[in-house]
Amino acid sequence: MKINFLLIILLSLSYQVFSQEKHKLIKDSADASSITKKIFQIQELEVKASLTDANIKSGSTGLSINIKDLKQLPTLVGESDPYKALQYMGGVSQAGEASAGLYVRGGNNDQNLILLNGSLIQNPTHVLGIFSVFNPDLIEKMTFIKSGIPAEYGGRLSSVVDINTFNNIPQKFKVDGSIGLISSRIATQIPISHNFSLYASLRGSYISSLILPTLTHFGIDTLLTQNKYEYWDLNAGFIYQLARKTKLSGHFYTGRDDISIMPMSRFLFDKNATYWQNTASGIQLYHFFNEKWSMNHQLNFSKFELAANIDLFKSYNELSTQLKTFNYKFDFFNFKGKHNIRFGSEFTYNMASPHFVKVDSVIPIEVDNQHNDIHSSQVALYFRDEINLKNWQFNVGLRANLYSHLGPYTDYNDSGNTYYSQNKIIKSYVGLEPRFFMRYLFTNQSSLKITTSRHIQYLNQIPVFSFGIPADLQLPASLKVMPQTSWHFSGGYFRNFSDNAWETSLELYYKSLQHQLEFKSGITESFTNGNIEKNLLIGKGWSYGTELKIRKNTGKFTGWIAYNLAWAYRQFDQINQGKVFLARNDRRHDISVVSMYELNKRWSFSSLFVYATGNRLNLPLSWFVIDKNIILEYGHYNAFEMPAYHRLDLSASLKLKPRKAFRSELNFSIYNVYNRANPFQIIFDTKTSGINKLDFKYKMSYLMPIIPSVSWVFHL
Repeated sequence: MKINFLLIILLSLSYQVFSQEKHKLIKDSADASSITKKIFQIQELEVKASLTDANIKSGSTGLSINIKDLKQLPTLVGESDPYKALQYMGGVSQAGEASAGLYVRGGNNDQNLILLNGSLIQNPTHVLGIFSVFNPDLIEKMTFIKSGIPAEYGGRLSSVVDINTFNNIPQKFKVDGSIGLISSRIATQIPISHNFSLYASLRGSYISSLILPTLTHFGIDTLLTQNKYEYWDLNAGFIYQLARKTKLSGHFYTGRDDISIMPMSRFLFDKNATYWQNTASGIQLYHFFNEKWSMNHQLNFSKFELAANIDLFKSYNELSTQLKTFNYKFDFFNFKGKHNIRFGSEFTYNMASPHFVKVDSVIPIEVDNQHNDIHSSQVALYFRDEINLKNWQFNVGLRANLYSHLGPYTDYNDSGNTYYSQNKIIKSYVGLEPRFFMRYLFTNQSSLKITTSRHIQYLNQIPVFSFGIPADLQLPASLKVMPQTSWHFSGGYFRNFSDNAWETSLELYYKSLQHQLEFKSGITESFTNGNIEKNLLIGKGWSYGTELKIRKNTGKFTGWIAYNLAWAYRQFDQINQGKVFLARNDRRHDISVVSMYELNKRWSFSSLFVYATGNRLNLPLSWFVIDKNIILEYGHYNAFEMPAYHRLDLSASLKLKPRKAFRSELNFSIYNVYNRANPFQIIFDTKTSGINKLDFKYKMSYLMPIIPSVSWVFHL
């Protein structure tokens, strides 16, 4: 079967790009028996370089990612993506083909707090995860925190990805951009005066308007032109130095993906289309009082919306989901002697609309049109103190939350409905999140770090179904849905060698997860029950593992090896007879090998090899027919393991001869060098063989073959 709608495959220079399909037995294994250079987070000073021993001495304020290094990694179809590169940093499971999801230490994809200049980004992907929504030419700083999350961050269980765009007024006009095979981008910084500047960027693809007609012209599968897959995004912002000690900045982002798929007879799909769009904006005011006190105010808005139309088994279904978030946050910073204190408050208002809005079917289906928008508010107070005592450092913090589900809302019951008026408090949840971090320096070249923290998550993103189409519902905590909670324990030993030329680390972790959510199986049930809360299952989980990292920092040849050994479990009373089972994102082994080599001032090379144990999935062991009804018999839940995921990517960069202020380079890359057929999804195939005899087969669809690409990157 051709996965025609995943058009990135079409970019192979050979013009022959087909989804691969193989018959293969799936392994049944029912037996369930810091990473980058770090910087000190100094609020007043902009730190351009990291200390050579920062991984040893840094505290719990996160890992400052070296954007320059990540841009040197092999690219897919000419687009470097620092966000997607987080999958290779250690502690993050490989998400698989066509996915930029982050599964951090056994957590789910929605358990990561992703911020763009303080604004929430709910779905950070383009092209089914091939690209992220973050334009690499705009990213000035990216912080990744997977353990010891300080008290100023809240709302997620697993990690924080805090991305910031330009925050300083440039001295001259700048332009950065690239032209690739399926998309292009351009970003500019414009200094209006010595205290005011603007920046903007635009990215877009031209798959349907240029690539597909070109392939059709050369006789390559004319049916492809029935598909549509495009994305675009826009960034804009300003920086205004109001006074010597006061800075005002603002940003705006919007981006959209559109996909429509030709009829897929295997699933009886027809006229299937979906779109999703992120919008984020905000304004920040930073003021420096003196060398001890400063403050920061943020006012942010974000919106995520998705709509999917599915014509499935002669029934027309529409799914829509939307989440709007308004957020105001203020921080105060105090630096006094051995103490680095940060405290503040955060006010948030959310409005979520998780709806199955229509079912039109020739088959008699009873439709439940009960549904609600879910309004909620949250107030958070937090305090943390980072204390430095010779070889010791402690970061002790506390975050207090008051979350309320607000009206209007209708509680649908068989005995009678209860209506709650607008802004009436329906249900409140009070939670405390203690945070603790400790670091001890044995020497200037070795240290021990230990963290313990509790986290509460009120906004959930729950996958409903998957046929290669993203369809996740935004569902906040409410009258009937409790917030997710987690305890996270972590400890690690960090050791440098040869004057910090080599970094090594070994970390252990354990994470407990409460009030985990799963959607009930069955697409028909999903589309016939408008009250989403009725279809949820609630359970618990836990994960543990170890992470090993070795990195070389100096010389022409640099890079790192990151290895994860991990276990992830779930337990639901209504699933697997209440017995413990392996989570879908359980990957026993995960390894990333990254190397970068600078041959001379013009040529540089890089390579990336990744390997990960296959994801878990639940498949029937046998099937039989009774009264013309197909009965599926399942064994242990998630007992099947997909084949391992692995691939090798290579890239080379050639800096062209500069012409005055104009600089450019050519980037060459090969994705999946040895053409590994990595599994994308399982296809359940049914064939008739004789009267009343059905033949069932499992097939795996393979998505991305070897893909060479080239792009031209320019700077002015």
